[in-house]
Amino acid sequence: MKVMAEVEFRTIEPKILYFGTPVALISSLNEDGSTNLAPVSSFWALGWTFMLGLLDETKTADNLGRHPECVVNLPAPDMWREVEKLAPLTGKNPVPQIKAKQFRFEADKFEACGLTQLASEIVQPARARECPIQMEAKVHRLHSMGGERLQQLGGGVAAEVEIVRVHAASQFVLGENYIDPQKWSPLIYNFRHYFRLAENELGKTFRAER
Repeated sequence: MKVMAEVEFRTIEPKILYFGTPVALISSLNEDGSTNLAPVSSFWALGWTFMLGLLDETKTADNLGRHPECVVNLPAPDMWREVEKLAPLTGKNPVPQIKAKQFRFEADKFEACGLTQLASEIVQPARARECPIQMEAKVHRLHSMGGERLQQLGGGVAAEVEIVRVHAASQFVLGENYIDPQKWSPLIYNFRHYFRLAENELGKTFRAER
């Protein structure tokens, strides 16, 4: 039996609870047919269904409620600067009061961060060409999220989306339908700092096919 070293625990109240989550850039359709692009770091997958965590006062939440399609673009770690250029921008005009101190309106998010639009094959919002993985998706429903601390940020929704098409840069594809975990690393958001996955594999689950 492994002997555990004595550990002292402290009760703390961090402002956020991002214990190392991937970053995604969500493409959504604006009222005029243009594509909004926004970073999120609150999402998870079960099979081909994703849950995207969005604050209510975002253009992405507005767009998904009006037009139920999006693209989940996954940037590579070396794209963190482009992601950070997007971070203080919003597609809402005027800027909501709760965001006004830190955010500014930007109509063309792609131009602002130096990324390129690429037409999707099934959905209307455009993909981000520079992202090595792009997943077109249909929105099934928006779930209202509770919690006192979340309400202090204006409230939030969990967007339930189904991935309908996956595009991956060929250098990360293993065989016909596998992403090579030895080559691919997502951009990780860890307590408001950007990281990449460690390069040394620890092991694999019994369900791994390769």
